[in-house]
Amino acid sequence: MMSSTGPSKIHSVAASGFSSGTNELYDRARPSYPPEAMHTIARALPSREGQGGLKLLEVGSGTGIFTRLLLHPPSDDYPKIPVDTLIAIEPSDGMRETWKVALNQIPSSATSSRTVANVAGSFEDYSEVDKLGVGKGTVDGVLIAQAFHWCQNLDAAVREAASYLSSGSPLVFVWNIESNDAGWCAEVRNLYEPFGRISPQYYLGKWRAVFDTPAYKALFEPQEESSSCWTLPMTEDQLVERLFSKSYLTEHHLNGSARVDFEKQLRKIIREGEKEWVNKETGTFLYKYNTDVVIMRRK
Repeated sequence: MMSSTGPSKIHSVAASGFSSGTNELYDRARPSYPPEAMHTIARALPSREGQGGLKLLEVGSGTGIFTRLLLHPPSDDYPKIPVDTLIAIEPSDGMRETWKVALNQIPSSATSSRTVANVAGSFEDYSEVDKLGVGKGTVDGVLIAQAFHWCQNLDAAVREAASYLSSGSPLVFVWNIESNDAGWCAEVRNLYEPFGRISPQYYLGKWRAVFDTPAYKALFEPQEESSSCWTLPMTEDQLVERLFSKSYLTEHHLNGSARVDFEKQLRKIIREGEKEWVNKETGTFLYKYNTDVVIMRRK
């Protein structure tokens, strides 16, 4: 796949960790995003009152967890974002196929009156959207959920986003990350994070170099960052499955006796941890997450 700045590459850990056979687990196990974070994003988008709905690009759309939330909020706690056009951009064939299937989880009425599509592309190359009538300088928001840490050409990615955004419209990054506030939750992170050092995981902060690129300094205002804390009910098995959906913990990277030993240690931490129970009989407890949002406005 080619961009205006040369070959577009997918990080090897992402390519193997999210290869065929892993995407259904990813979509099933990964969390959605909390209302507070979605309200932050909604407020950052331009007001188009009386001018039709918003034209949005979602880059690194994966299996569509964030896509579905934009199109069909699950409750009144969430903002209703007036989307007219939403084009998802994703380099993985398997992820795009899962995205299409998973879109059926929301009512057809959420998409029937809108332009909703999924195309091949990357952080550095949005060119397929041109074929759908989305021109440069016309987009109201470029949204990247749980993905930008994989970007390998930060300057090129910023230039590509800026080329499609209208003046004043935002580039938005959003990430969920397991909280390390509670003692046992911190133990869980301390167990799995060393495995992630083979790749540029969000918590390592390498993505922050984007703010020092010539493109960012020339094309965007200083970033605005916020974080929200929330909890999600889950069981031991659900938490184990969720962690095994991480690219570097899939069987391609963690297998055999090492995988067995990891799971034993993980389950021991979960079982011995002091949990906030939702229903002790069913083994359901609250697990803490942080959701971080970064807003960057096009000059």
